[in-house]
Amino acid sequence: MRKTLILNVLLGLMLLAGINLKAQTLEEAGTVFNDAIQLMQTDVAGAAARFEEAIAICEKLGEEGNDIKSQAIAQIPPLYYNYAVKLQADGNQDEAISAALTAKEKAEKYSNSEIKEKSIDLLTQLYYVKGNEQAKNKDFDGAIASYDNALKTDPKFFRAIYGKALVYVMQDDLSNAEAAYNELLAAAGSDDDLVKRTAGSLGKKYSIAAAKAIKANKAAEALSMVEKALSYGEENANTYYYQLLAANQLKKWDLAIEAAQKALPLEEKDKNKIYFELGKAYEGKGNKGEACNAYKQVTAGPLVQNAQYQMKQVLKCN
Repeated sequence: MRKTLILNVLLGLMLLAGINLKAQTLEEAGTVFNDAIQLMQTDVAGAAARFEEAIAICEKLGEEGNDIKSQAIAQIPPLYYNYAVKLQADGNQDEAISAALTAKEKAEKYSNSEIKEKSIDLLTQLYYVKGNEQAKNKDFDGAIASYDNALKTDPKFFRAIYGKALVYVMQDDLSNAEAAYNELLAAAGSDDDLVKRTAGSLGKKYSIAAAKAIKANKAAEALSMVEKALSYGEENANTYYYQLLAANQLKKWDLAIEAAQKALPLEEKDKNKIYFELGKAYEGKGNKGEACNAYKQVTAGPLVQNAQYQMKQVLKCN
C-alpha cells in the first residue's frame, strides 16, 4: 500500500508539472509573439525571427497553439513586403530587392497569395528600374541581367524585353536587338506601343549603319542595311538617299531612280544632292533627257559645279 501511495503521489506530481509546463510554454509563445510585435518597427529581421520562434513553439503545442500560430504566420509575409516598399521609397534598391524576394518566399511558404502577387509586381518593377539605371550608366551586361531577372519573376512583363532590345541597340548588337524585338512582337502584338518604339529604334540604327557602310565603300552592305531600316518603318529622305547612293555605286540604275523619287517628296530642306544622284542614275541608264533635267535642279551647294560639268561637258545638254 505504501509503495502504491508513493507511486500515485509521484504520478500526480508529474501530471501537475506537465500541465504547468504546458501552460508556461503557451505563455512563452505569447511572450515571444509580443516581442516580435514590438520589434516590427525597428528590426524587421529580428521580428520575423521571433514570429518564426513563436510558430515553432505553437507547433509543439498542437491544437492549443493554433491561434497564436495563425497570427504569427499572418504577420511574416506582409512584414517583409512592407519593408521592401519602404526600402524602395528610401532609394535602397538592392536591399529592397532582397526584402521583396524574402516576402515572396515567405508568402509561398505560408500560402499568402495576396502578398505573393504584390511581391512579384514589386520585384519586376525593382529589377526593371535597376536595369534602366545600369543601361544609363553603360553597365550593359548588368542591365541585361536585371531585365532577365524581371522576366524570370514575371514572364509577362513585356517592358523588360523592350529594355533588353534598347540595350542591344545601344551596343550596335542588332542581331540580338532583332531577336528581342521578335520576342516582344510575339508577346504583345504589332499594335503595342513598346513594339512600335522598338521598331523605330531599330529602323534608325539600321539607317545609320547604311550611312556608315556607304562611307566605307561597302555599297552592297549599305543596301542590306537600308532594306532592314525600311522593314522597321524608317521611311524617310535620308534612308532613301542612302539607298540611292548605294544603288548608284552598284550601277543598279532602276533602283537608284526609284529611291530618288521616294526621297525627293520627303526631303524638306536640301534636294540638291538627291537631284545630282538622280542625274547620275539616269545618265548611267542612258536616259540623257532625264539626266539633264535632274542635273538642272542642282542649283545650290557644293554639287553645282559637278552638275554643270556633266550637263555641259559630258551630256551636252540643251
